[in-house]
Amino acid sequence: MNIAIRDEILLESFSSITEGLKFLNLNHLELHLNNEFQSYPLNSNHKISLKSEETLLSFKKELQEQNIFVAALLTDFDISMHTEEQSIDWFKNAVNIASTLGAKVIRIDSLLQQEHLYTFGGKIELFTNIFSELFAEIQDTPINFGIENHGKEGNNPIFLLSVVHTIDDPRFGLTLDFGNFYWRGYPLSETEAILKLLAPYAKHTHIKNIAYPKTAQEIYRETGWEYATYLCPIFKGDVNIEGILPELKKSNYDGVLCIEDESLGHFEDITQKKQILKQDVEFLIEITNDIQFDN
Repeated sequence: MNIAIRDEILLESFSSITEGLKFLNLNHLELHLNNEFQSYPLNSNHKISLKSEETLLSFKKELQEQNIFVAALLTDFDISMHTEEQSIDWFKNAVNIASTLGAKVIRIDSLLQQEHLYTFGGKIELFTNIFSELFAEIQDTPINFGIENHGKEGNNPIFLLSVVHTIDDPRFGLTLDFGNFYWRGYPLSETEAILKLLAPYAKHTHIKNIAYPKTAQEIYRETGWEYATYLCPIFKGDVNIEGILPELKKSNYDGVLCIEDESLGHFEDITQKKQILKQDVEFLIEITNDIQFDN
């Protein structure tokens, strides 16, 4: 099982992606692709445009030379803000970039900015229209898509399952975030039950954690309640990651475990941030070894 990390998490503590991966002894990366098709290069924090074929191929060569693998593209293109045709065209470009860089999966967002304009059924219909047409146009492309449990409706497991089952394509599933259901306000035991239930649909993961006070762990909380206060390093949180991973293993999950430790802002010292990430990596390696998760 390969451990990956988000580029922007690395850049909170390191001057470049390359420096961070070397320090953590990792070579798998989740690369953020913004709406203008820009991403961070390996040795700078100034974004480059991957819409340019020349730049894209140059970046691919640099990745190969440094033995770095793009495990996934993180996209945050909000389909509620665009026409269906614009969304399809945008994702076709993202697929080309993912294919060129060797990324197996594209992380996609739930509706965020204008989800209030849609009924529950309307949201499902919008996703279905866009991705059914997209898959019809990219029939020979094996890239997977994973909608993340992100935002309010995006952390509704009924919504996620409805989208996946209605689209009904083996390339469409979930980016399973281990902290976001807990952030949404579900009690800890229910959060873990939801993660286990959804594990068979995972195409990608985001690994983060939260440590709430004991009195707040098994109650329903307001969405986002005290998140900034209680988010924590992966290895210190309440969510039993080791208990969820066997469900991924049973489902033959062959993606990465992608570190998204959002607690780094709690630590001012750069050296401490680096050590936190190192402990996150060691923690995930230890528990994957314990369950012999070696897909």
